[in-house]
Amino acid sequence: MRVLHRLALAAAIASPLLLAACAQNKQVAAVKAAPVVAAAPAVERPAPPPAAAAAPATGKQAKVCATCHAAPPVGSTRGHFDEVAMKANAIQLKVDAEVEVLTFDPATLKVVNAPEGANLEAVLKAIKKGAESRVDTTTVNGVRTVTVLTMKPKLKVAEEKQIKTAEVEKLVAMGPEKGKYFLFDARPAPRYADGYIPTAENLPFPAFEQQKGKLPADKGALIIYYCAGVTCAMSPAALGATEKLGYTNVKVYHEGLPVWSKANPSALSPKLLQEAWIAKAQPIVILDARKAPKAGVIPGAAALAETTPAALEKVLKLKKLRPPVVVYDEDGAGNATAVAKALVAQGQPAMVLTGGLTAWKAAGLAVADAAPVAAVAFVPKPKPGEMPVDEFKKLVAAPQPGTLILDVRGQDELADGVFPGSVNIPATQLSARVGELPKDKKIVTHCSTGIRAEMTYNVLKQAGFTNVAFLNAGVDFFGGKAEIAGE
Repeated sequence: MRVLHRLALAAAIASPLLLAACAQNKQVAAVKAAPVVAAAPAVERPAPPPAAAAAPATGKQAKVCATCHAAPPVGSTRGHFDEVAMKANAIQLKVDAEVEVLTFDPATLKVVNAPEGANLEAVLKAIKKGAESRVDTTTVNGVRTVTVLTMKPKLKVAEEKQIKTAEVEKLVAMGPEKGKYFLFDARPAPRYADGYIPTAENLPFPAFEQQKGKLPADKGALIIYYCAGVTCAMSPAALGATEKLGYTNVKVYHEGLPVWSKANPSALSPKLLQEAWIAKAQPIVILDARKAPKAGVIPGAAALAETTPAALEKVLKLKKLRPPVVVYDEDGAGNATAVAKALVAQGQPAMVLTGGLTAWKAAGLAVADAAPVAAVAFVPKPKPGEMPVDEFKKLVAAPQPGTLILDVRGQDELADGVFPGSVNIPATQLSARVGELPKDKKIVTHCSTGIRAEMTYNVLKQAGFTNVAFLNAGVDFFGGKAEIAGE
């Protein structure tokens, strides 16, 4: 396994914030000879105010991390784990809208709080996409190399302050009025819009002071908080803040939504389905579970009223694409829950539309005067720079003089075939051979899985290449013929 060489273009890849700080520290003075003049009478002037101390330089971190953490030191980044490419010894980390691609040495990389694994590759591949993490790096000649990758640890919550999944399931089945509880989702509003535990109201801890009026007047009422699982600090923090207000019966569902959604459907309101998904053109599968549908459907809904293996397969065949799924019936109390539970039992998370089509109509939202479609379809939203597979196929079939296909696989992977006219620069050789890449052509990267191709795309963009794309698909060659995932 070879260690990835990073581009030796520190000025192009460096953080804009660090570049700005460097620019401010440079002092350039132009001194000209001045004519001798008579000295003016001395004038007493007030002493200038002391200069403000410069803010200490810090590393990067995602906005959500700032809820619980101070900014990390220079050389460290706190964000969300995205990808690992073992063949390139590289990790991709997301920090809000930014992407960082960092090399590591497998012989020295230390992973803290990691999932169990037989070796480093198993450990890194077991880390879930989107997991909160921190990287500490060293920089030599402008090249950052990860020395320590720290995953967010499990937080300790006193056992007597916890409520378990079975207890939450029992309460949710009864409902807040009969169960006499108040269930709050402590995650930020955008995460609540991705689905929540049924009957939960959003009281995001980052906005606790502004929204604490949602708490009940009764200081002895059962209040339950949850968030994104055992590594999430928001529900334990909300517990502490609520107890400081004098509430005496506050619990944390520490396992949170990750464990809940493995065994139970979550919920989504008509308002959130419209505003967070449909209005923003976010791909989502909408299923109409009514057995005898009346006139009108939610636009784009597909019919799925049965829970037989053959019926469920209409959705399960898409499971590798990880589609968000919401199921509705007439009033939210019918067949939607049964269909959603059947999907969850097969490993496909699903949400139930609160109040069903009746609530959708009551909210004044659009209804199509048609029957639900028969086929279930899902097209994921492309990543920035992602070239559609069909477009890539056309490029391969008819190469364009203004476009270069860059194959970033290792040389040992080329024996079975390459695309005609493509140029091979393994990701591990990119720094030494970057001068071979033209900036006046469009560069389309590919590898065997799409991971190294995406990482190369991000590195080239940060290095000043403006016309770059990548194939987010697997490519295999058999006897010189290419097979692209999705064909």
